[in-house]
Parts: sequence; structure tokens; C-alpha cells
Amino acid sequence: MPIGSGSQFPYPDFKKRYDTPLPEPVVWRWADTSGRLSDTEQPERGTLALSLPNGSAEIIRDVAVAYQVIPAGKNTTPHAHTWYHLFVVQAGTGTVTFHDTSETTDLGLGDLLLVPAWSLHHFDNPTSQNLVLLNLMNIPLLAELGNLASRQSEPGA
Repeated sequence: MPIGSGSQFPYPDFKKRYDTPLPEPVVWRWADTSGRLSDTEQPERGTLALSLPNGSAEIIRDVAVAYQVIPAGKNTTPHAHTWYHLFVVQAGTGTVTFHDTSETTDLGLGDLLLVPAWSLHHFDNPTSQNLVLLNLMNIPLLAELGNLASRQSEPGA
């Protein structure tokens, strides 16, 4: 591979390359979203991601937002990853277990839960109602940095 020659340009031109337009207000109507949640397959993790009108999943700079549904009577496999989650319980109840500290806590409507990066965790929903979590996460930032990684525990571990 040949070595290229660099160039120079004035600092104001450099700065303009990194100026970003101001974001515009966006609303997601719960009536539309809740209908999509009930019509969407509920995989173990991740149900419905929000996007901007231009299709971007980066809702706030470096942050994506999604709804995660833990169906009635189900749980997630213990897992950890490089990104954080900030969850807001929208509906239902359940528990989260942090395996690194062996702590479990109950979750209910309106609760906020921070799951730090690389914190091995899982959710249980032993009830007859879906546990619906609004999930803010810094996946866009870590993807930009090339730092998306995760690990999943073996069942029963």
C-alpha cells in the first residue's frame, strides 16, 4: 500500500467539519408504540428500538433508546456487555439479579435501574403480565469507537 501525502487547512475549516446541526424535537406516541410492542415478536432481549425521522437509532448524541419486554413467566440469560443500560419500568413487575454481587432487587412501575457496563445481570418475570422496560444505552458511542462486546453465561450458571 503506497503512503499518501497529507495536507493542511485552516482551523476554522477543521472546526466546521465537526459542527453538527441542532436536533429537532421528535415525539413517539405511546398509542402507536404500545400497539407495535404487542404486535412485535418478543425475543429474549430487545424488542423495539426507536428511531428519528431520518432512520437514525442514535436518539440523543451517543445514545439509543429501545423498549425491552420480558414476557410473562419468562427470564433472560445472564449476560454482560460494554454498554450501560438505564432502564425505566413502564409496565409490570419483575426482578433483576446482578451476578457479580449475588444481589437481586424487585422492579415496579416507574423504577429506574442503572446497569453499568460489564455488569453480569438477568431479569426474571414470574408474573402473568409483561415486564416492559424503556432502555437508554450508549451503543452508538461504543459502536463508533469499535468497542461493542458482550458475553453470555451458560444456562444455570
